Amino acid sequence: MKQIDARIYNGKTNFEWKDLELNSEGLLPVIVQDYIDHTVLMYTYMDESAWEKTLATGLLTYYSKSHKRDIVKGKKYGNYQYVRELFLNGEKNALLIKVYPMGPACDDSKKSCFSNEIEEI
Repeated sequence: MKQIDARIYNGKTNFEWKDLELNSEGLLPVIVQDYIDHTVLMYTYMDESAWEKTLATGLLTYYSKSHKRDIVKGKKYGNYQYVRELFLNGEKNALLIKVYPMGPACDDSKKSCFSNEIEEI
C-alpha cells in the first residue's frame, strides 16, 4: 500500500496579503480541494487574520461570514484540513488551497459541500 504524504504546508508564499485583490467586503474567496483525489471540498473566504493563522499553523483557517469570525476547519470535530499547496489566480483575487482532509468538509458529514446535484429541466 502506498503511504500518503501528509506533511503540512511550510507557511511560505511568494506573495503577501497586501498584494491580493479583495472583494468588496475585504475578503479573499477560497476554493478548497482534496490534495489526493482532487474533489472540490468547499468554497469559503479568508480575511487577513485567517490568512496569517493558516500560514502559521498549516491548518486551514477561514473567515465565517455567518459567525463573523475566523474558524479553524475541523477544530470542533477533529476533521482538520492540513494545507498542502496554495495557488493564486492570475488576477490575484481568488485562492485555491489543496488540503489533506482528516474527515468530511461539511456539517452534514459529507466529504464535499458540493453534493447538491442540479437536475436538468
